[in-house]
Amino acid sequence: MSDITTPDWEPIMKLASAIVTNRGGRTCHAAIIARELGIPAIVGCGHATEVLQHNPFVTVSCAQGEIGTVYSGKIPFRVIETDLSQQASPKTEMMLNLGNPDLAFQTSFLPNKGVGLARMEFIINQSIQAHPLALLHPERVKDPIQKNRILELIKNHQSGADFFIKKLSEGIGTLTAAFYPKPVVIRLSDFKSNEYASLLGGQQFEPKEENPMIGFRGASRYSSKLFEPAFEMECLAIKRVRELMGLTNLIIMVPFVRRVAEAKQVINTLAKYGLRRGENDLKLYMMCEIPNNVLEIDNFAPYFDGISIGTNDLTQLILGVDRDSELVAYDYDERDNGVKKMIQWAIEGAKRNGLHKSSCADKHPPIILIWHSFCRTRC
Repeated sequence: MSDITTPDWEPIMKLASAIVTNRGGRTCHAAIIARELGIPAIVGCGHATEVLQHNPFVTVSCAQGEIGTVYSGKIPFRVIETDLSQQASPKTEMMLNLGNPDLAFQTSFLPNKGVGLARMEFIINQSIQAHPLALLHPERVKDPIQKNRILELIKNHQSGADFFIKKLSEGIGTLTAAFYPKPVVIRLSDFKSNEYASLLGGQQFEPKEENPMIGFRGASRYSSKLFEPAFEMECLAIKRVRELMGLTNLIIMVPFVRRVAEAKQVINTLAKYGLRRGENDLKLYMMCEIPNNVLEIDNFAPYFDGISIGTNDLTQLILGVDRDSELVAYDYDERDNGVKKMIQWAIEGAKRNGLHKSSCADKHPPIILIWHSFCRTRC
């Protein structure tokens, strides 16, 4: 149990049987990572760390629906297995959300049409651990303990850049190889500034923002003079996977593209570092998660081969609700009519422009059912 979790908690989360936090909503870091790890999580409890600190054993259950329950002591339970092998596949192609390379090969045996969202952040947290700019410039890291840890990480490599590119390409390559030749869509790094700051040496290179959720993240980073040297390493890692490893089923997805001008800039930056759309069958997708992505989809379309509707951020920005705040969690609902209308417009716009279309709904069945129903009748 914890007040909240952040990316640097992930090694511990992999060992946990369950997660309980004081703060956070249904799409907070703890909830998303727990879903990927397949363990129960109850978030936004208020005072869990105070109430539970004297209980040596508790049982956490999320089997009753949207409200989880924490029982005192060890409660016996039984596992009910349901055979779905004869279940007919829906018309909508079901792809997986994945970020942990350790789970890639075992997960690949589930019925799937590939990976619709592979998160780069998990690989950076687990295998790299340090801020990419701190790896390039360890001499700028003021904390001697963190500096020594960074130097220890890269000591058997030619440079910090060599370490980053090899580790990131190995993680992405494992995810991509596990599903080859099915498509694997890797999302470019989408850390917020507070999340980057939690990596080794990160505080030295990150701004302090009041609201990182709508701050220096996604596409705005990639062409900025501050972050572009780090993004170059990202590009070279992806290039290594596609060209040296031969895994051309890897597709790139660009997150949080605020404006069409920013889309053009990102396309040019990717090409600058050897990732040119169309070459070696390289496809580029865009996360459709900002209302402007939907409203301007006809103008975004010429720069991408597909979109993936990110319902977490799209819901947050349509309803004006901070999805990390339990104080307004009651107003966060992806089933709101305004959100469903935006999703409808996004699907229609993608179809109109001949774009591949998918949804990154990594939580609630209702949004999947809405998507499936709409695609079945309209797509």
